[in-house]
Amino acid sequence: MRVSLSRCRVPARILTVCFFFCTWAIGPDVSQPIAKAADVPVELELVLLADSSSSIRGLEFDLQITGYAQAFRSEEVIAAIKALGGGGLAVTFVQWSASFQQVDTVPWMQVRSRTDSLRFGDAIARQARRFQGFGTATGSALKHGLKLITENQFTGRRLVMDLTSDEHSNQGPHPKSLRDEIVAQGVTINGLAILDDNFELEGYFRRYVTGGPGSFVLAVDSYDDFADAIVQKLVREISDDPLAGHGAPTIQHAARGWGR
Repeated sequence: MRVSLSRCRVPARILTVCFFFCTWAIGPDVSQPIAKAADVPVELELVLLADSSSSIRGLEFDLQITGYAQAFRSEEVIAAIKALGGGGLAVTFVQWSASFQQVDTVPWMQVRSRTDSLRFGDAIARQARRFQGFGTATGSALKHGLKLITENQFTGRRLVMDLTSDEHSNQGPHPKSLRDEIVAQGVTINGLAILDDNFELEGYFRRYVTGGPGSFVLAVDSYDDFADAIVQKLVREISDDPLAGHGAPTIQHAARGWGR
């Protein structure tokens, strides 16, 4: 039986929709090195990935957002930003949940001064929660973070993702496969594990989520410790100093090498 191709035409608009959906779903090709045009030079590109899945209850989400906002208003973080010199850092804030749920609630901003840092903190504080009652797709969040780094208008000397969560990934691609490919492109992934009775989470972060040069995991017992921990984390990431921000050893868990 011969099938005439002329009778099997697919409407052009359907092909177009399929093409754009596939491109969006696949995202950046993580097997290739990151190559960007010479845009605005900065010392650091930093993607803040904040868990907004169903495991994060209302008050916990508020404490998380407040902690980030206060951190960018803190003298410790402002001093670390000023010490960068040059172009400072470029930073963006993302809420994430299930596989196709990642929203850049605070777009990329270049932060070089106290005024810039306060402005970014205020932008974090103003945001509303975007997701509730959905799963935790850590791998998808990492994939989205890579897309943001690849497609922004900055060229950073260092590239860092900062992921916060209180749960194992339960949707989407396994984070380890994304982690390994992202790290191979020169991106460091750090984590803040909010244990909240999930005492295996710190080890899970080390094995499957964090990686790259100088990567580390901070762990806090509860959301009550979040604000202090995020200040430590940001100071350490911005200054690129493994000893920075060690002011609270009760909640600091120094990294013992990624992938272990």
